[in-house]
Amino acid sequence: MAFEILYEILLVIIGYLFGSIPVAYLIGKIWYGIDIREHGSGNMGTANVLRVLGKKAGLITLAFDMLKGALALLCVRFYLWFGNYRGFETIRSETVFLEEGFLLALVAFMTILGHSYPVWLKFKGGKSAAVGAGALLGINPIAFAIVMVVWFPLLKFTKLMSLSNLIVAWFSPPLYWFFAGTKWFDNRSWWAFGLSFIMIAFVYWRHRANIKRLIAGEERKMGEKADIKEQE
Repeated sequence: MAFEILYEILLVIIGYLFGSIPVAYLIGKIWYGIDIREHGSGNMGTANVLRVLGKKAGLITLAFDMLKGALALLCVRFYLWFGNYRGFETIRSETVFLEEGFLLALVAFMTILGHSYPVWLKFKGGKSAAVGAGALLGINPIAFAIVMVVWFPLLKFTKLMSLSNLIVAWFSPPLYWFFAGTKWFDNRSWWAFGLSFIMIAFVYWRHRANIKRLIAGEERKMGEKADIKEQE
């Protein structure tokens, strides 16, 4: 049991570290020689990168933010699928200390926290929607695909990334619950289901400034350029 606890603590830390990789900051610094935090809204997310650096940089940011969430969960999947290998010093029936579903959800939450509060940049990061979507991909690719099928048309129709993110966030818990009961993803957990709503609340809290602007009708739409730092 001691080994399982150590492995799972390590996976939680890995989740945070993957999430904390500052993709938007690195793209701005390496390719454009700017600090994205000093331009546009100052947020280290896809929307701000799109406005300041353009479509190509924005799509790359979106892809890699999703990828870091997916990779963190892939590490958990490796542990759950192959935990009976000799290198793990355990057998399959005793692989996990936490429930499988809860462990997946907990690491997903840590990727979100890492993205929002990266240790490398004095704990000032993005709003975690993209990395959360990537984590969902690692938990259940079918649920992720459905979310994306809804998100892309919604974004195209509203031209508001923040609104699209906030709406599709509510799709994740029921989709997780439905598909977690299948033979391919048999890790349904009430603890994970509850934690998913905490993640939604956290994402909404991170978007609180966007919500105020949406209510006031002042939220920027996709395609609107931004060149100087605005108050977030």
